[in-house]
Amino acid sequence: MKKPPHSRFSRPRPADEDTWHQGADVEILFYARSLQKAAKTLIANLDLEPTPKTAWDAAPVIHLYRQAVELSLKMLVGEGSNFPKSPVDHITLSKTHSLRWLAQLVCQIIKALKWESEFKCEGIANLADFSSLVAELEELDPVAVALRPGNRRLDGSVPPQLQASNVVRLAGKLDTLLDLLNGTADGLAATLDMARDGITAEELLAGDDFGETIHWGTPIHHSGDQDRDSR
Repeated sequence: MKKPPHSRFSRPRPADEDTWHQGADVEILFYARSLQKAAKTLIANLDLEPTPKTAWDAAPVIHLYRQAVELSLKMLVGEGSNFPKSPVDHITLSKTHSLRWLAQLVCQIIKALKWESEFKCEGIANLADFSSLVAELEELDPVAVALRPGNRRLDGSVPPQLQASNVVRLAGKLDTLLDLLNGTADGLAATLDMARDGITAEELLAGDDFGETIHWGTPIHHSGDQDRDSR
């Protein structure tokens, strides 16, 4: 019998559970979604053949997606903080802004759960693709890109990697990445609930019973507060 769709927000957390977000998981989820929605709104209004005055208009899209991805990575790592060989300290998790480090922790969690074959979506076929995309995003901080030798131009024109056409291409990949991270976090929450219900470690890592709870790559909804558990 297939289990119903599961959300990490469908059950209250234990009162004594320590988390990096101090219980503000729902608020952070909606904020991350709003960042993504704002980025998509900017993209919809971009001039793909910009003038010198509008050449940098696509750059804020990168910043918005970066924040959304950082929060989604933290949510997943927070759910699975005890799976890496060295458990993740919640204070360190709350303070870090390193996407690469967070991606490394996600990879450790996926490997510990033996979910490598499920952790994929369009454009991300394996953990190497996942790490590569996260690294690409981290490298694209607009200010850092502008300050690199060779990128500063007397006319103020934007470096190639921040041009509108390239930003739009990357945004499509990041949308699927965010869906993958959110679906995986929900699946992990279901796994932890099974553990609390007395499922053994061997059954937990086998993966057979909770595979249906993970909805990889399902598009997110932006219609307000409704049905946040439908992923």
